[in-house]
Amino acid sequence: MTLLDRFLRLLEFLESAQEVFEFLTDPMGLSGVLAICLYFPIQALGCDASAAATLACTAALTFFCLVEKPDF
Repeated sequence: MTLLDRFLRLLEFLESAQEVFEFLTDPMGLSGVLAICLYFPIQALGCDASAAATLACTAALTFFCLVEKPDF
């Protein structure tokens, strides 16, 4: 019975992981990942934390706007 319980927990974990991966492939999730991935290299180049966060968020927002460009 414990084996079945652990298997069900594994399936629940996989289901929640699938929801996270679906969010990360969404444009909003991709923008968030881009901001996080750009923050540390910008900070390593010598910017302070607030400037690095501002630059990373600006790049992520620009990416999001390019991906979600409305059709007029």
